[in-house]
Amino acid sequence: MKRIILATCAMLIACLSFAQMTRLSENIVESPKFNGTSSWYYDDESDCSAICQYLKYDLEGNANYSEGVVNVLFTINADGTLSNFTIKNSVSSATDNAVLKSIESTSGMWRPGMVNGTPAQMQREIFISFYDPAHGTLKEQGNANLQIAVKKYHAAVNLKNSLTLSEARALKKANNKLKSAIKLLETAERFLPSEPSVVFWQAATYEQVGNEMLKTEKLNEFESLLDPAYQAQIELVDISL
Repeated sequence: MKRIILATCAMLIACLSFAQMTRLSENIVESPKFNGTSSWYYDDESDCSAICQYLKYDLEGNANYSEGVVNVLFTINADGTLSNFTIKNSVSSATDNAVLKSIESTSGMWRPGMVNGTPAQMQREIFISFYDPAHGTLKEQGNANLQIAVKKYHAAVNLKNSLTLSEARALKKANNKLKSAIKLLETAERFLPSEPSVVFWQAATYEQVGNEMLKTEKLNEFESLLDPAYQAQIELVDISL
């Protein structure tokens, strides 16, 4: 009897799940669209989306930016206004604020996202890259910091296993190298936000210093960054200084 009840429950759950999946598959979802402004027009032949083109147009020509990538998450409400701005990767207060001001200025200029023809609140994430060609690409700068950080990580692990130093001395020297590695990885992240290799080594370094909370946070982030669907949604604006 118990087996029959369990089987019946399993069938019921499967039916309900299938019904939910069917309803989801029947939904028609349209992403939000930036409509532009009266003084600026979208080049529909460009590979860059309208909002990316606008941000490039609005932000270029300012010498007060710092190098790095500002990563902004924001919400496009059902009425086309914007809210819930979050800086996920910071470069400097001046650069961050300039990006936020530019994005905030587009509030009300959006066609909201739609679900089955009904306006719906949706999130958007944009990466704005500021770089000086004389310093090399941001990828080159980020990778340079990453490589040094990885060397310091391995040096710290070797010190912890040292047979020539006392345990206390080895641990002190190892921790100093790990602290240096963390700072280098933070710099690498400034140039390469949402780069899986940087996040992986952050998790590994936090494991060595015994910070389980940050280790778990970075491992979860690393897993999400490997999702092809997330990578496909990344929009990048390049601004030359």
